Amino acid sequence: MWNKSVSRLVFALLCAGVWSSVMAMDDETARRLADIQQQLNAVTVRLVALEKQPQGSALLTLQTQIDALKAEVERLRGQSEVQTHDIETTQKRQTDLYQDLDTRLRNMVRTDAATASSPVGAASAPNSNNTNVSPAKSASSLAVNDEDHSYQAALSLFKQGDYTNALTGFKQFIKTYPKSNLASSAQYWIGNAYFSTKDFKKAYVEQQKVVSIYPNSPKVPDALLNMSSAQIELGDMDGARKTLEVLVSKYAATPAAALGKKRLALLQ
Repeated sequence: MWNKSVSRLVFALLCAGVWSSVMAMDDETARRLADIQQQLNAVTVRLVALEKQPQGSALLTLQTQIDALKAEVERLRGQSEVQTHDIETTQKRQTDLYQDLDTRLRNMVRTDAATASSPVGAASAPNSNNTNVSPAKSASSLAVNDEDHSYQAALSLFKQGDYTNALTGFKQFIKTYPKSNLASSAQYWIGNAYFSTKDFKKAYVEQQKVVSIYPNSPKVPDALLNMSSAQIELGDMDGARKTLEVLVSKYAATPAAALGKKRLALLQ
C-alpha cells in the first residue's frame, strides 16, 4: 500500500510539473514528456497489479490452511470422543465380568466345602447302636476319609492362594481317585487355578475337560461359564459368545446360565 501511495504521489507531481511547463516548451519536448507520462502510467498499473496479486494469493493460501486445520481439529475431536466412549465401555465390561467371576468362585468354594464335609461326618460318626464295626466297613470309612482329606487339602491351598501346590494336589487327587464323586470338582478347580495364575489357555483346556470327561457333573455349567471367561481374556469374543450360548440353551435353569445371559448382553 505504501508503494501504491508513493506511485500515485509521483504521478500527481509529475503531472503538475508537466502541465505547468508544457506552455513554455516546444512541441518535441512536449512529445517526450507525453511518452514519459505514458511509461509512468504503465509502471503504475503494473505496480498496483503486483501489489494486489501476492496479497490475494497469500490470503487465499492462509484461508485454505486455516480451513484445513479446522477440519483436522474436528476430526481429532470426534476420534477422541469415540475412543473415550470405547474405553469407558470396555472398563465397565471388564468390571462386570470380573465381579461375576469373583462371586461365582466364592460361591463354588463355599458349596464344595459344604458338600465335601458332609460325607465325612456321616462316615466318621460313631455308631451309638453298634460298637462292633466290621473290618470291611472300617476300611471303607478310612478310604472315604483319606479321599476327602486329600480333596480338602488341595481346596484349602486354593483358598490360600497357593495355586501351584493346589494344582499338584487336585491332579494327584484325580490320579488317585479317578472314580470319586469329587473328581469333576477337582478338575474344575484345576481350571480355576490356571485362570488365577493368568494361564488362560490352560484354564480353558482344563475347564473343557470337565465338560467332555464329566458331562453329567453339576460342575459343567460353571465350567462353561469359566471357559467363556478364559476366551474373553484371550480376546476370542466370538468363541466366548458361542460358549455362553451353549450354556444358556442347555442349562437354562442354573445360576451359571443366569450369569451367562448377563455376560452375553455385555458382549453384544
